[in-house]
Amino acid sequence: MKKNLIIVIMLLTGSLVSAQTQQGVVKLRGTRLTYPLVNKWIEEFSKEYPNIKVTIAPNAPADSIDFNIAAYGLTDKDFQGNKEGVAIARYVQLPVANSKRGDLASLQEKGFTEKDFNNLYFTSGTPDLFASSQAKSPITLYTREKPACAAHTFAKHYGNDAATLQGTGVKGDDKDLANAVRNDVNGISFNNLGFVYDIKTRKVSEGLAVIPLDLNENGKVDKDEKVYATLDEVIGYIEKTNNRKFVTERVNFVFSKNSANRSAGVFLHWVLSKGQRFNHGIGFLELDEKTLTAQKVISSSVFKVTSVQSCEGASDITQQRKAKLASNK
Repeated sequence: MKKNLIIVIMLLTGSLVSAQTQQGVVKLRGTRLTYPLVNKWIEEFSKEYPNIKVTIAPNAPADSIDFNIAAYGLTDKDFQGNKEGVAIARYVQLPVANSKRGDLASLQEKGFTEKDFNNLYFTSGTPDLFASSQAKSPITLYTREKPACAAHTFAKHYGNDAATLQGTGVKGDDKDLANAVRNDVNGISFNNLGFVYDIKTRKVSEGLAVIPLDLNENGKVDKDEKVYATLDEVIGYIEKTNNRKFVTERVNFVFSKNSANRSAGVFLHWVLSKGQRFNHGIGFLELDEKTLTAQKVISSSVFKVTSVQSCEGASDITQQRKAKLASNK
């Protein structure tokens, strides 16, 4: 018994030494809505691997970037040039309004349907809400000035192209988009959970209000559809139900199959294993275990540094994904 304990201690000590002595540099860039989560990962990863420097480097030369962050559904184009991709999280977008909007109570009572989103964002002319509603408050729609990943995901969810999105373009990122709504009593937009909610208090951010989804489209928000009081409540509901009415998408790391950066592999495996527990805190969803296992297999097939015992399934997973991509064309 004592001998086995000694062996375990030696193994654990060896792992610790390896983590402390592993050196390298890892660079990332891409979709900015993911930066709060990626920065949290970097912070926690650095505690275990202090000699691996991981940075978000938006201005670094393209050939020095280890991971491009893509917050949209990957297509064949993303795998050109001997590229590979791994999902590392999911994000959610919700409709938001200014918390002082005059007809807010009626909007929250009725909720948004898919038809409402199409009337608002994909129909030219003056934005309209609920043709049969008595709501009379003016509407100022806000979108990103330049369609980013979130805008493409939002438009695709409703069967449209981001180029057809209506609304006033806001310069900057999703934080600036939230501020535009916060500063305009007539403002309405959509945004990611981490910008809709205060990640410290876990409540809707000051100045903003969530407009619920009418999930069963019966003309009102039922009691079991009122799941927006806290960030943790809405995350829990979406992860449990996987209701397709919510606009969700994966966050992916795209990288070269020829990467020789062992430190990049160490970081990626850490994200897929230990890093997932930080997703909720920043307003992102975790990946389910089946998906995580598949991503680890793909990662291991490239970097050869993970704890996955066998990579025999990597080829099958790659073929399945290619088939799925082909079917979506």
